Amino acid sequence: MSDIYSHDSYTIERVYPNCVAHVWAAWSIPEKKAKWFGGGTADMDFRIGGGERTSFRNEMGEHINETRYFEIRNEELIVLGYSMAMNGRVHTVSLTTIAFMNENGGTRLRYTEQMCVLPPSDGAAGRSHGWGVLLDNLGNYLEEDTAANAGAMRA
Repeated sequence: MSDIYSHDSYTIERVYPNCVAHVWAAWSIPEKKAKWFGGGTADMDFRIGGGERTSFRNEMGEHINETRYFEIRNEELIVLGYSMAMNGRVHTVSLTTIAFMNENGGTRLRYTEQMCVLPPSDGAAGRSHGWGVLLDNLGNYLEEDTAANAGAMRA
């Protein structure tokens, strides 16, 4: 590991009871993604070559995420690159692959991130913690969305 940079990676998997189309919609439709993506999204352009920009504040300061989509295969795969900056200084730059797989009528989601860490940074530990929370938020959103749609169908 260098004092000026390091490389790291991690993978998170989740299995959701919802079909792939439902999980995919939660990633690809800006209004749906805003409901689970930690404060929402801004300027989301979900297409190859498109991107999005998000920001949030916490006790450490202002965090900005800038994303570019490199590959999108409907209901199968998203490949994106993104940077995370805190208080105006980029501290991680990542290549991320998100795979959507049918699993007994539900969805196995595999999130893999490879990153260049520019110290000081919370690096892979910070990114994997944050994405773990976001993927849990996604599960909660899918559960609430399913219940709301079931209620609307009974009405």
